[in-house]
Amino acid sequence: MEKETFYEMLDIETGDDFQYFENIAELFESDEDIDQDLIAELLRDLDLGTFSELTDSYFNELEKSIPDTETDFFTLVENIKRVMSGMAVSARDTDDDMDRDELETQLAFEIGKFRDWYSLTDNVECVNQSDGRETMMPVRDALVLGREEALGGDSWDLDFNDALSYELSDFVLSFADTTDLS
Repeated sequence: MEKETFYEMLDIETGDDFQYFENIAELFESDEDIDQDLIAELLRDLDLGTFSELTDSYFNELEKSIPDTETDFFTLVENIKRVMSGMAVSARDTDDDMDRDELETQLAFEIGKFRDWYSLTDNVECVNQSDGRETMMPVRDALVLGREEALGGDSWDLDFNDALSYELSDFVLSFADTTDLS
């Protein structure tokens, strides 16, 4: 995919246009194959403070869809949010261009890993309560089933155990950084 096509997919013309919930939702949820280098280039073009805020907002909405019984899964998603937001804030706040480039590259990798796990990998077992039909689907789609159920759709039992195998980054936040994420 070319940068122009990527930006068109995100409904932006420049990185400065990446300001809305819809932009980050498209980045995280798209089924398109997006090269990590394109994501890193986007991160270099946008405001990382805004990106961190959008990430927090996106994950806060995502967390509302997680069944109450899935505390381990909720904790994992919360930690993914902290890693991504923390990397963005650290990259924004560093004065060293090499450190910033490295953090943006790491963040691009984390976004790619998250996209694969969240939107592209069948890692949640879903069982329809009315007919016993079983299917595997990505986290994104399983959470949509839960939202549909709340609106009167079919009832589903969702098993997130396979999705718990997500490997968190070794990125470490200082205590001062964590106060910026609150």
